[in-house]
Amino acid sequence: MDKMRWFGTLVAISAVSAFDAAADPVRYTADRWHTRIYFDIDHMGLSNYGGRFTEFDIDFLFDEEDYSKSFVEVRVPVASIDTFSPELNEKMPSVAFFDAADHPVMHFRSTKIEQLDSSRARMTGDLTIRGVTLPVIFDVTMNGKVLHPFYNLHNIGFSATGSVDSRAYGVNRLPEWMLASMVNVRIELEAFEGDSVPYYDE
Repeated sequence: MDKMRWFGTLVAISAVSAFDAAADPVRYTADRWHTRIYFDIDHMGLSNYGGRFTEFDIDFLFDEEDYSKSFVEVRVPVASIDTFSPELNEKMPSVAFFDAADHPVMHFRSTKIEQLDSSRARMTGDLTIRGVTLPVIFDVTMNGKVLHPFYNLHNIGFSATGSVDSRAYGVNRLPEWMLASMVNVRIELEAFEGDSVPYYDE
């Protein structure tokens, strides 16, 4: 009987360990107040003209011990583009650019996350714009993780950079000398552990 009890205990411990492993990765919720999606593009060789998207939805699972088990999915309403020019903001959702009427949302879904060291990773995923889906790569840095002093929740921060070929998606039909094909994207993300951001309702 003693052997049977020990065997049962070992099985229970193994089951708990397996459950703990399966519980990873941890869900985080993006903090909209402290998250930004920026872009810039070469305009006629005269400037790197920049802008941002002000609305987004980020589904984010993170395994701190093994980045490859993490997952990111992002949806961005294209009409939320802000070029800091009211006139351009009106033009960008049109059929000449993003065609927001038929393709209102950009969608990114990670397919592979390769950990480079304790804080850096290379994330590959499928990006869909105007009905066209192509692979893109982001270089990601984990900036830090803290226990928020007011809410006793883990708060984490990342930076990600990548480039997107606007012509491949049919967004940019202007001559290359006027507006370059490649758009540089930079994401600054802060997120709280769990399914919500605690200070939204305060």
